Amino acid sequence: MESMGDNGQIMPALSPTDIDIAVNGEPRILDLRLAEALGFGRPRDIRQLIERHREALERLGGICGTVPQIRGRGRPATEFWLTKKQAVYLCTKAETERAITVTIQIVELFDAVTGGAAHPALAPVLTRADLDAIDRRARRIGQEEEQRARSALIDRALDRLRRGERIDIASLSAARPDEPAALPPPPARTREESMDLALAHLRALPPELRQEGFRLMHAIKAHSDALKELKAATEAINSPLDIIAEILEREAAVIRQTIAAQPGRAGQGERA
Repeated sequence: MESMGDNGQIMPALSPTDIDIAVNGEPRILDLRLAEALGFGRPRDIRQLIERHREALERLGGICGTVPQIRGRGRPATEFWLTKKQAVYLCTKAETERAITVTIQIVELFDAVTGGAAHPALAPVLTRADLDAIDRRARRIGQEEEQRARSALIDRALDRLRRGERIDIASLSAARPDEPAALPPPPARTREESMDLALAHLRALPPELRQEGFRLMHAIKAHSDALKELKAATEAINSPLDIIAEILEREAAVIRQTIAAQPGRAGQGERA
């Protein structure tokens, strides 16, 4: 359910995807996402609130601050990942109209994630909050993989130096550490199964993209049918001439045999 924030903007409600269970081995929520749910006019203002209450928050658990990697100019700011107790504490200090509602949501979401409680039925669409959470998770995985690969390559380079060998960057890059196994081939599907799968993916799109997806699907089908007709016409035009001549000769022979077999044709031919 969406609600109106103090800045007059509509905000998506918190969902289970906002809780990241892979940060320091326990469920946490991003400070900016909590600020959006609380209705902060400027979500980054929650970091000032965190600094004012840092001592109390540290008593509720270690504060997890990370610096995202951002390309381009500008110094990236530290983002904070809050535990359930820290998030609830900040809700009580936020003094926004949605503070009580968000406090209840935080408790329910964290309990659902940690206790395995059944989640409420979700609509078959990806919300903007879901996409943002997926994007944040993908960036974090990419950063972790980059750091792990860099550490492994540095270790290999140092090992070669200790053995008195020259460092060949190309060979170091070729042997990637813990390279994942090749993915199995996709399962074979009939045309009907492929269409059903495509329709399911289209229905899972947000409403603003779903109609465009169906339009593109119909356009692709029309284009495919036109290509099939063009292929058939091209094959007919490019048939070898000797095959065409053979067909015509065979048809002419059948016509001559038919004429010769008609009564009275043979006698008339002799008199002539």
